[in-house]
Amino acid sequence: MRLRRRVAVLGLLAALPVTLVAFGPAAAPAQAQRRIVGGAAASTADHPWMVAVASRQQFGNGRSGQFCGGALVTPTKVVTAAHCFYDESKGQRVERPGLKVVVGRDDLRGSAGREVPVQTVWIHPDYAFAANMNDVAVLTLSESQGVRPVIDLVGQGETESYRAGNRAQVYGWGDTSGTANYSPTLRGVDVAIIPDQTCAQAYPGGSDGRFDARGMVCAGEEKGGKDACQGDSGGPLVVGGRLAGLVSWGTGCAEAAHPGVYTRIGTVSDAVRSAL
Repeated sequence: MRLRRRVAVLGLLAALPVTLVAFGPAAAPAQAQRRIVGGAAASTADHPWMVAVASRQQFGNGRSGQFCGGALVTPTKVVTAAHCFYDESKGQRVERPGLKVVVGRDDLRGSAGREVPVQTVWIHPDYAFAANMNDVAVLTLSESQGVRPVIDLVGQGETESYRAGNRAQVYGWGDTSGTANYSPTLRGVDVAIIPDQTCAQAYPGGSDGRFDARGMVCAGEEKGGKDACQGDSGGPLVVGGRLAGLVSWGTGCAEAAHPGVYTRIGTVSDAVRSAL
């Protein structure tokens, strides 16, 4: 079953410890690959632009109300995934009451850092929920984060960041086992950019979804074992220190022949900058 990388049933959309899929013909069966093996602890001290997107009113207090991840790109703007603001079952835009961005908090059970209210949510005007295209949103914060470091975007039309084999990093608080085992603390994983052709073969359409290189990129490891998972939506895919992608969708977590699919920032960068 195709899944956007968020928590639909538990209403807990965490953000990311990762795992990924095996793509080769010698890969083990999907169920055998359903595990997270490659993630490690990460810190907002090292990645100060990493934030949690939260709604305590909708998702409870246990994890600060976190339901997606995001990246601070200016002192007042956060980039995340558009589908974080849609009802998965209906494909319709929904409100997230008491929407905030949690800055500088590694452990979502604690009170470190700041919870900053969100003033507005911009969704890419050409976002297509069913097709997962242009899956990007920009949140405007009510308070500037001053001199806190931000992350730069990959530029419109750039291709070098998406060269197959490039190393990339993904961060978040999501499922670490594919069984709703969400991490309360920030985690990250190092993965490789997967060739577009390989990803197109993994997602040719139908129930597994269709990969479209015009607006998507895949990342993982040829031997599997590293991936984003449920609750990691909107979290950053970082290449060379810049924001190259956002956790968007995929089939399962760490399943053979099903890598993680990310929004290709190089396709939507100009549109995003227009909203900054």
